[in-house]
Amino acid sequence: TCDLPNEAVLLTDQTTVTLSNIEISERLFFVFLRKTMVTVEEAFSITKHDYSEDCIREHGMARNSPFELNNYEVVSILAIENIERMAPNSIGCSLKKLDFSDTGLINILPKLRIHGDCNIEHLRLNASEEAHVAEVLAQEKPFCVGRRVKDMYLEDYAVGVITKMSLKDCGIEYLSLHATRREHVAEVLAQKKPFCVGRVKDMHLREYAVGVLTKMSLKDCEFEILSLDTPRKEHVAAVLKQETPFCVGRVKHMFLEDYAVGVITKMTIHEDCEIGCLHLTASEEAHVAEVLAQEKPFCVGRVESMMLYEYAASVITKMTIHEDNTMEIFVLDGDKKHFSRILKEGDNSIDLGRIRTGGLRV
Repeated sequence: TCDLPNEAVLLTDQTTVTLSNIEISERLFFVFLRKTMVTVEEAFSITKHDYSEDCIREHGMARNSPFELNNYEVVSILAIENIERMAPNSIGCSLKKLDFSDTGLINILPKLRIHGDCNIEHLRLNASEEAHVAEVLAQEKPFCVGRRVKDMYLEDYAVGVITKMSLKDCGIEYLSLHATRREHVAEVLAQKKPFCVGRVKDMHLREYAVGVLTKMSLKDCEFEILSLDTPRKEHVAAVLKQETPFCVGRVKHMFLEDYAVGVITKMTIHEDCEIGCLHLTASEEAHVAEVLAQEKPFCVGRVESMMLYEYAASVITKMTIHEDNTMEIFVLDGDKKHFSRILKEGDNSIDLGRIRTGGLRV
């Protein structure tokens, strides 16, 4: 820092900025990234921008307080070129929040050197264009997002970024994946090797992102909540055409809505698992047509409480429950039209196992 000029300097795309043995504020870093040619060398970190402090300091002098990293501005071609030249794990930082939406800055993620003990409160990535995540997806080595992420939201092409995160030792409180188009998850679904999502407490998958579930390594996972929501048939096509079932580990509460109801026929649940609450909702008859067309019944194992709403009620005609199971609560909620398939079945033909006294609600 002693070599820095005292006079004002005009930054242009011909200016070369070499960052070595230095810490600068994240705001100044993005100015350099957009306006100059940046070279990152050893011992470089970005820190929280504070108007009351210097934005350039020698490496190791700054307070190691976690900060927010977000940017919604249009990224210049120069910035993209700068990011491409940077080596992985070359930018030290301690993050509290990370929020990038529709920006090529998402590609900077593998370049960040996030400390393994870092706790990120909020991580959100949204990419409507494949170019926004191309650099990340091209990485062979996964990048670290710390020890714990409280809330993680990945949308559209950014859904694929989860396959490049090192999550084996990471705990995620809330994971939401949402993909509105098939191509958003095409690369993930083309993978042969499953990827690890670490320890996830609540996982919510919407639309085409539901298909990503089949590519996750979940055998040892323990979910508090697993929620799948797919309003269109094509959202679950990749899952339903699978011949081999996939394992979802242990699940306490499972919520399947609309066409996602059919996904349960492709799941295997850990043999030691008892589902606390199985909640199925289908507002249209078409949502359960594939399930009802099956000749072979599917098993849901042990279930403490089962709640079937509207057309999902008819799914019990294709369902088997563990022979030792005793349900605390069994709910069928719908109108006469929703029960038409059940009423066509013969007397005593549907075996629900044991249900606690007072637990049956129709």
